[in-house]
Amino acid sequence: MEIVASASVPTGLAPILVNGRIASSEIDPFIILAVVAVLGFAAPFFAKALKLPLVVGEILFGVIIGSSLHVLGIVGLDIDLSSGMMDLLSTLGFITLMFMIGMENDFDQLRAISRREKLAILLVISANFMIALVPFLLLGLPLMVGLIVGGVSIAVVMPVLREMGIQRTGFGFKMMLIAQIADVAAIFLLSFSAASESGFRTVMILISIPLLFLILFWLADLLIWYKPHLMSRITNPTDQAELGVRATLAAVLIFYGLALFIGIEAVLGAFLCGMLFSAIFKERGAMMEKFMPLGYGFLIPIFFIYQGFSVSILDLFDAGALALLFLLLSVQFISKAIPIMVSKFFKRPWSNIGGSLLLGTNLSVVVAGVKIGTEAGILDERTSTVLILYGVTSCILFPMLFRKVFRKHLSDRVGAEGDPS
Repeated sequence: MEIVASASVPTGLAPILVNGRIASSEIDPFIILAVVAVLGFAAPFFAKALKLPLVVGEILFGVIIGSSLHVLGIVGLDIDLSSGMMDLLSTLGFITLMFMIGMENDFDQLRAISRREKLAILLVISANFMIALVPFLLLGLPLMVGLIVGGVSIAVVMPVLREMGIQRTGFGFKMMLIAQIADVAAIFLLSFSAASESGFRTVMILISIPLLFLILFWLADLLIWYKPHLMSRITNPTDQAELGVRATLAAVLIFYGLALFIGIEAVLGAFLCGMLFSAIFKERGAMMEKFMPLGYGFLIPIFFIYQGFSVSILDLFDAGALALLFLLLSVQFISKAIPIMVSKFFKRPWSNIGGSLLLGTNLSVVVAGVKIGTEAGILDERTSTVLILYGVTSCILFPMLFRKVFRKHLSDRVGAEGDPS
């Protein structure tokens, strides 16, 4: 299920066949990139025709290709579309997406939330994780499985809200806030779970991360104070040197590398970098406009399509895998729905149902959790395979259901009131 980078340097397509099989080392990575680029171009038309969110269309395209290649492999024609270059571009897409999600944080709006609402958000997220853990602990599955299911993929939630034009409403803001906190909390908890196997030093490093963030914020604030001209160039939309884009790319990669060095999930570094930029630059609209074409037009579609390549629908033709997949999806929805509906988090019942559905998406946490769990020896290959299937399925199923609920019960309220919450 995992896409493994090719170690050799591709030189073209020939020779294509070796004993009836096509090896990944014989396919030029630029041809693979061309395939993904064509899929990325066609995905919006495909998603619109099927009335799917764009990100769902991108993942589904990847799944179709991955399943088709799996069928060809069964009949002896093994085509592997993995390559080191594509792994790199996919990772850059994930990094870019997490950075942009961090940049979406509006700290002024966050400060405007009442203490009661903040407490409600924390209680909903805490209850979500507790409910998600219980079934898997009773079944004797690793604790890490429950932590993964308790997560939310802000990497899917934000693009869906943005595409539907409701990310700036009260409903959209609360959804993004819950998804961000749950996503980051899940990755931290997964890192702690794996770190407990590595010893006291790793745990202390994880605890020190908030302190490190505050120190970096203080240093950046000093830089603004002593070098206002430099910082104004970064946010200047007419700067011909595009200093803002250069600074953004450099900072994202530095934070990513720093997270790798510290020993936490590396994409968390990109997210924290985005949050830092959001806190420092109040006028960051120009930076976002410059960065969005690179992200949503190129790198991010590669990540979603390439993740789909690793999934084969044929893996569902196993009774045990299918049962576990159904359990994962059920617990995913229930763990979100019960806290939101019991607390009446949103003002209207259909907002609670719709919110529970969209928060059921779970890809970034699954990708990170499977990576952490397999490296720590906590998750076996079969469980990891089903978890990847579950993550992709959740990102296809729940956004589709949310969109149906939104169109039928919430869109009129958005038009009339600007907020379906």
